[in-house]
Amino acid sequence: MERAFLERYADVLLASVGLEAGQNLLVRAEPVHLGFAAILAERAYARGARYVRFDNNDIENPLLYKARVEHSREEYLEYVPEIRKQALGTMLEEGWALIAVRTPEDPDFLAGLDQARNARVARATAEAMKPYQHRISSNEIPWLVAFYPTEKLAGKIMGMAPGPDAVEALWQVLIPILRLDREDPAAFWVEHGKVLAERSARLDALRLDSVRFRGPGTDFTVGLAERSVWRGGPDLTKGGKRFSPNIPTEEVFTSPDYRRTDGRVAFTRPVLVPVVGKIVEGGWLRFEKGRVVEWGADAGKDVLDVYFGIDEGAKSLGELALVDTGSPIYAANRVFYNILFDENAACHVALGSSYSACVRDGEGLSEEELKALGFNASAVHTDFMIGGPEVEVTGRTRDGREVPIITGGRFAI
Repeated sequence: MERAFLERYADVLLASVGLEAGQNLLVRAEPVHLGFAAILAERAYARGARYVRFDNNDIENPLLYKARVEHSREEYLEYVPEIRKQALGTMLEEGWALIAVRTPEDPDFLAGLDQARNARVARATAEAMKPYQHRISSNEIPWLVAFYPTEKLAGKIMGMAPGPDAVEALWQVLIPILRLDREDPAAFWVEHGKVLAERSARLDALRLDSVRFRGPGTDFTVGLAERSVWRGGPDLTKGGKRFSPNIPTEEVFTSPDYRRTDGRVAFTRPVLVPVVGKIVEGGWLRFEKGRVVEWGADAGKDVLDVYFGIDEGAKSLGELALVDTGSPIYAANRVFYNILFDENAACHVALGSSYSACVRDGEGLSEEELKALGFNASAVHTDFMIGGPEVEVTGRTRDGREVPIITGGRFAI
């Protein structure tokens, strides 16, 4: 891909995260992304950034992570150095912007790990970083999740041999999804965000008590809390700065009442679970009174076994998101093995932590206060796709009316 095009993409990401003159930027990514990180840094400095840091710790470096899980002494598997926490704490206190490139060099690299040892490392790290991740997801700073193709991932997505040709072919799929073919892509995402915000407002106006999904292998109801609010498009930091957490984005979402989920739900797309590093295919869950009580998968059930053992909150919902089939991501008719894209192709739920931004008057509330209101607390948050053309979505209002929300794959509101 031509450098000028990559600079254009970098400019979209920097505009979306709202990077300001004098602000610091953290780019979190794997070593394979260092070249693009350098382009981001150049464009960030051109915008007036004070300092740009590339964070390549062992969570983003699969080689170091694999070496640790396979060869560390048992007594060291749960060690988390203070410097990891200090670095994030400093970033939060100084109001940095964060861009996280979430595309693995090889999506299957960690698939063969001993899952019991992997779980110990993942659980300890997630728990240690939980207070900092909670502050980020509560929008103390502007943050953005982004995508950048790698050769092996591109080969897997495109059904080609890994290599530059696969990457180039994938870019041709990504260009319309990212709207990089527009004259001003950044301006498009601003206008598109307004559409999603209006859709969220319409859902709020319905005063929904619950949302029900019905389709093949799915009859599943998610209850909403009294203070659940819908979000979509750009968000605001606690200091009032506008930013977009995801590019691309097609979803409207809320944090449900974690105590009020019941029924069986089938996954409609494979999911690469980042905290475990392995793919789940053909997965399903059964909930009773807000908790997963039974689960299975055609492939990757052991991933769910590990995930649900991380903490108590991993078995309950922290997010409910609605997406219809009208987006270019859905039209691409591909599985991207990347949550940023796959979650924007279908309705999904997240197992794990809730978003305080989806709680009316939730700013400043502690995890304990949020949980008392019905909002889940966990060290993890992973999206699982549950929607598609065959899945009907209806809502029940607080005054007892049933309202069609998604019919035949398209929004009815």
